[in-house]
Amino acid sequence: MPRLNVAALRNELLRAGISPTHVRRTLTELNEHFEDLVDERLIAGCDRDEAEQQALQSLGPMTDVATAMLDQPQLKSWAWRWPRVAVVVYPLACVAALPVVPLIVGVEHAESITRWTLGLLLAALVTATMFLVLQLAITLT
Repeated sequence: MPRLNVAALRNELLRAGISPTHVRRTLTELNEHFEDLVDERLIAGCDRDEAEQQALQSLGPMTDVATAMLDQPQLKSWAWRWPRVAVVVYPLACVAALPVVPLIVGVEHAESITRWTLGLLLAALVTATMFLVLQLAITLT
């Protein structure tokens, strides 16, 4: 029973640097088009296997789709087009996300997080007050 196999096409496009968004959209459109072609053949009186075989022949080889997509550089992901920028941006994004991770993981412990936040704010207030007092002591003496 012939079926549309897009796994190899998906892997090839992703390895070649095509943006995952474009790959996903293309594969969805291919699957929908394949189903439309099969439905047309079924309405025309073909059995399921024959309808799928004819739909596959109508679509043609998946290598043609891959070649057409690879010929369009605007479909490549930004990290593929500018790898030196990606080498800097990805680690910075990970470091920027590090403080957020405990909050995401600790959502069910909101009470503890609130307590810690209030404690940190109070500690910052006490520290700022001590610095102000020290500054005033230095200035007035």
